Parts: sequence; C-alpha cells; structure tokens
Amino acid sequence: MSLDERNSRPLYRQVADELRVQIQQRDLPPGRQLPTEAGLMDRYGVSRNTIRLALGVLRTEGLVITGQGRGSFVAEVPVRREQPRATAVRQSIVEDGGDALGAELSDHGDGGHVEVSVSTHPAPPHVADRLGLRTGDRVVARHRLLYRDATPSHCTDAFMSAALVADTDLGRPEPLRVGLARLLAEIGHPIGRVTDEIAVRMPSPTEAQELQIASGVPLLSVQRTAFDDSDSPVLTVMALLPGDRHALRYEVALATVAEGLISDD
Repeated sequence: MSLDERNSRPLYRQVADELRVQIQQRDLPPGRQLPTEAGLMDRYGVSRNTIRLALGVLRTEGLVITGQGRGSFVAEVPVRREQPRATAVRQSIVEDGGDALGAELSDHGDGGHVEVSVSTHPAPPHVADRLGLRTGDRVVARHRLLYRDATPSHCTDAFMSAALVADTDLGRPEPLRVGLARLLAEIGHPIGRVTDEIAVRMPSPTEAQELQIASGVPLLSVQRTAFDDSDSPVLTVMALLPGDRHALRYEVALATVAEGLISDD
C-alpha cells in the first residue's frame, strides 16, 4: 500500500491516519496485535522511524498499547456508556454501601472487586483547603481501587479530619459496613449538600501504573466535597476515571438549560 505523495501531511501522520481508520472500523479489532514494524514498513513503503512516530501518535490517542518486547496492540478497554453506569460515580464517592461494589455490577454480570487501604497523615494543601483545616492537621485517607472484569475501573481517595472521625469506623482500616454518608450521619454530621469540581488532566506515572492506562489517556477528575447540615465541610473525595473507560451523563432541567445556555446574558 503506498501513501499519497500529493498529501501535504507528514508521512507518519498519513500512516497513523490509515491505522486509525482500520481501528475505528474494527478491521483491527480491540486486542488485535498490529503488524511488526518491519511489516508496516513494507506495507507503507516508509522508514522505521516513520512507523515509530505513527505508532507514537496512536499511543498518545489511547488507541494502541505497546508492551516491551511484545509488540503493539489495539487498546481493548471500551468507554462504558450503559445507563446504570451513570450512578457509579455518585455511589462510589459518597453513598456506596461500605467498601464493596454497588449492586449495579452484579446486576449486569460484571466480575468486580475493590482494594482498600487506609492511612492517617498530615492533610495535603488541597485537602486542607477543602476541609477548612490548618496546615499540618491530620486526616484519615481511604483509598479504593475498583475493578471490573479484572481491569481497574477507577479509584477514589476519601479524606476526613482525623479529629472528627477518631474512635469511629471511619478512622479504622477495616472494611466499612455501610457508606460514608451514613457513618457521618451516625456521628452527628448528616450531609446537607455537596459541591463537585470536574477537570481533565494527564495521570502521574504512579496513577497510570495503578489504573493500567495506556500512554496518552487522560483522567477525568471528580472532586466532591460534602458539607454537614451546619454547612461545615466534613468529607472530600477525589475520583479518578480513565478517559477511555468512562463517560459522565448529566440530566439538566429545561429551565436551567434555557437560563444558562440560551439567554443573551
């Protein structure tokens, strides 16, 4: 197969375009190993460096995964768009039933499990700011890595003031018997409202390794801070969702849409 010499795009971009179309049309299905560099060189009549640059583009887009000594493969983790998934972030951030996966998994036949770790340490600056703490105040941190079908789905980090949850289930390393919101209510801090901050960023090397993210795949970061009925912040949770595995869906009242998007203000 020869590339179009009249095309002004660099050769590596043309190769990437050709392979991208094959991936999108499922001529190269998820999990399929790509031809070797030598095979692609013969197919497109280009140099090894051109092929490596093309594969680098596809890795950056999250379409291809390259394993050391194993070759390159089409990424096989799809974005999850089923309606039941729309509740997964809400449940796992505040309302989930303890440290177990919600019923939406078993109801749909997904094999899943959760790995939980608990630690107590000085609050990072962004956590201290959201919880109204002073620098150096200690927090209890509950880290949860959730799997679906043996693949990491997302992770959450829940932070609470160590002084607030001392001598409660929230401050102990054992799995929780019920969700965070219910336990906070039991100790006199029922949640009255929450605020969400949503951002997109690239993962750190540690995050990419834990979540098994291909090079170039961004993270959807959802930071939820919960306030009790006296409007004091009692909990902040960061959920990190790989962009190739999740999509957020929101329902907005028509009046809100008309006010926020259609008005001339």
